[in-house]
Amino acid sequence: MKNRNQSGSAHAVLVVVIILALLGALGFVFVRTIGKNNDQKNMPGGSSIEADCKGSSGTVQMKHSPMDLKDISSIMPIGLLAGPHVTPIDHLYFYPKDMKNRDAAPVYAMADGYITGYSARTQNVQGGAQKAEYRLFMQHSCDFYSYFDLMTSLDSSIASQMKDGEKLKVPIKAGQVLGRVGAQSLDTAIYNYAMTLPGFVRPESYVAEDWKIHTDDFFKYFDEPLKSQMLALNPRKVEPYGGKIDYDVAGKLQGNWFLEGTNGYAGPEKYHNGQNPDGKGYWVGHFSIAPDAVNVDLVDISFGEYNGQATQFTALSSSPDPALVGPSDGVVKYELTRYIQPTPNPTGGVMARDTKVLGTVLLQVLDGGKLKMQAFPGKMASEVAEFTSAAKTYVR
Repeated sequence: MKNRNQSGSAHAVLVVVIILALLGALGFVFVRTIGKNNDQKNMPGGSSIEADCKGSSGTVQMKHSPMDLKDISSIMPIGLLAGPHVTPIDHLYFYPKDMKNRDAAPVYAMADGYITGYSARTQNVQGGAQKAEYRLFMQHSCDFYSYFDLMTSLDSSIASQMKDGEKLKVPIKAGQVLGRVGAQSLDTAIYNYAMTLPGFVRPESYVAEDWKIHTDDFFKYFDEPLKSQMLALNPRKVEPYGGKIDYDVAGKLQGNWFLEGTNGYAGPEKYHNGQNPDGKGYWVGHFSIAPDAVNVDLVDISFGEYNGQATQFTALSSSPDPALVGPSDGVVKYELTRYIQPTPNPTGGVMARDTKVLGTVLLQVLDGGKLKMQAFPGKMASEVAEFTSAAKTYVR
């Protein structure tokens, strides 16, 4: 395994990655809704796809990069972790080269279609000013969608047609300027409702955000040479190049887990419909153990609540392999180190590892598709012998 030094610029980008992921997750708190009709498919931000669509079906090839290649510093795949994003993240991050100026780079429609969803939110910036950020949801066929988030402005031709909370069908063309982005990532993804990811043991656990189970490999919908040009900016060097979020293995430890009795991904009812009564959120009962999004030989362990907050770690050792640990293996331990946030460096490689042990987690896969888990902050594995009455039970 090759190591490289972690530079000051990598530290700076790491901070931006975490802050933007937190903003995105917290933004969803105010717009996500729970318990929708099973006949209605949802999109990020509470929008729904057209139930009575009469147009074409199937996938389409994307014709234009979301940003000009000259404006992109790196493209981070799906599957990262950050704060309330406890389970692998279902969207990519396009980082502009200009991380100082808002509206630095244009954002383009990737294919012909329609804008069918829109939302805007504000955030405090330095000096206390309020700045808007925008989400757009685009339909390219009856079951093939893309979206952008964290756009810092909309083109005037688009802004004049956007009405928050109203049904939209605004035509767009591949390569059309939709807005701009700068000083932060552009979030994007492709959702293909004609397929369901095979790596979720219980897809029904994701009804609150049911687009997740339809997250497709972004790069396969681009033709050459554009595909290779974008992949050169992506530090993930294994297939699927767009990343992966569905790591569940039936009867084994690896994948996503939800605290028993907390409605799967939706979380406890007190957090539904944007409620945030104790400063926490729907993610408090989430738990994930899976390969790292970029350095896939590493194991990341992510808690919805660890010492009172959502926290991610990288296991000191990737052994035992979570994909192989089952009920017959009994209790297993992993020592927790600082989460090795993948650095947006298109050449890939592993950031300098911190071997300081920050805690230990005990895990036991139980019969019946359950998991027993308990974290011991500040403890080495040698200091942890067995579960206590504080251990919790998780399900898929």
